[in-house]
Amino acid sequence: MNTDAVELRWLADGTYWLGGCLSANAQGQEVHYHVSSYLVVGSKATLLVDTGDPAHRAVLLAQLELVLGERPLDYVFPTHPEIPHAGNLPALLDKYPEALVVGDVRDYHLHFPEYRARFRTQTAGSRIDLGDREFRFLPAFIRDLENTLWGHDDGARMMFVSDGFSFIHDVPAAGGAAGAAEDDDEPVHLPGQCRLLSGEMPEPPTVEQAAYGTGRALYWTKFVDVSEAFDAIEAVLDELPTRLIGPAHGNVIDDVNGMLRTSLAAHKRVYAEGC
Repeated sequence: MNTDAVELRWLADGTYWLGGCLSANAQGQEVHYHVSSYLVVGSKATLLVDTGDPAHRAVLLAQLELVLGERPLDYVFPTHPEIPHAGNLPALLDKYPEALVVGDVRDYHLHFPEYRARFRTQTAGSRIDLGDREFRFLPAFIRDLENTLWGHDDGARMMFVSDGFSFIHDVPAAGGAAGAAEDDDEPVHLPGQCRLLSGEMPEPPTVEQAAYGTGRALYWTKFVDVSEAFDAIEAVLDELPTRLIGPAHGNVIDDVNGMLRTSLAAHKRVYAEGC
C-alpha cells in the first residue's frame, strides 16, 4: 500500500487539516483514503487531534513545523489507541519534549510505558484553555473502542469525530458497492480529492455509500439502533455551534445538517439489514 503525501489545508482561523492519504485499488481504479490529523492553534497553547499513520510520520512532522515554526506543540489528543490515531505518538513526544498526551488514556501506559509520566486523563466535559479558544472533550457517540473521545474547538466551531461520519464517495468499481476498495473498509475518494471539503466533492455521498462504509468499518452497527445516539449528537450541536466536522477518515464535512440526515439514514439501513 502506497502513501500519498498531500499538503495541509487551512480550515479556519487557527485550525488546520494535516496528515495524508493512503492509496489502494478498487477493481483496477486507484483510490485514496484519509488518515487525518487536525491542529488547533490558540494564543497560549496548541493541540493536535490524532497523530496519523506512521507512514505519514515525516509528512506530519513537516506540516507541524510549517504551521508552528518555533512554537511548541503543547497537547496531543489521540481519540483512541489505534494506529491511525496514536501511531505517531512516540515521534511527536520525542520531537516536542514538553507535549502532554490528553484524552481517555486509561491503557496508554501499556502501549507507551516510557511516556507514562506525560499522560493526562480527560473525560467527556473536560476543557482545555488554549488562550483565545477552548477545546472541549465530548463523548464519542459513534465509536469502535470504549475509550474513544470526540472533541470540539469553539474557535473554529469544529467538531472532531474520530471514526464517525466516514463516507465513501462514488468511485467507479466493477461490481460491488461504489467506492469499495478490495478487502478494505475505509471511505475512499479519487486522487486529487484529498483536501476537498464534502461540499466541494463532485457529488454528495449517497445513503447506500454511507451504509456500505458504516457496516464494514463499524460492524456493531448491524445490531444496534443508533437513533438515540443521533438525538444526543443533535443536542450537542444545539449547545455547541458547529460549522465543520472533522473525521479521521473521510473528507471534512461542511454540510453538517445534510451529513446528519445521510448518516442517520445509513445507520438505520445497516441496522435494518442486520436484524
